[in-house]
Amino acid sequence: MTYLRTFEVFRQKAPGDAHVHVGEVEAPDAATAMVLAKEHFARREVCCSLWVADRSDVLASQWDPEVFDAGRAKAYRRSGGLRTSSGAPS
Repeated sequence: MTYLRTFEVFRQKAPGDAHVHVGEVEAPDAATAMVLAKEHFARREVCCSLWVADRSDVLASQWDPEVFDAGRAKAYRRSGGLRTSSGAPS
């Protein structure tokens, strides 16, 4: 009996664009997943490249506010010029 695996599909609309997740297909192997991805995601939409990745090979992080929120309070990275004692930019 052949078991189906889930493959995540990423499409690139034009050369130089990022690949964007567009969905998933179920297939017994990667070659069949690519054929199914072409049929489902490249026939009617603009497409120059597809990636398929077995879902079991995708490593996802878990949400941790101490890790992911810590990087947002970095006002020193914004260029606003130096402030004078009156608060006006110099």
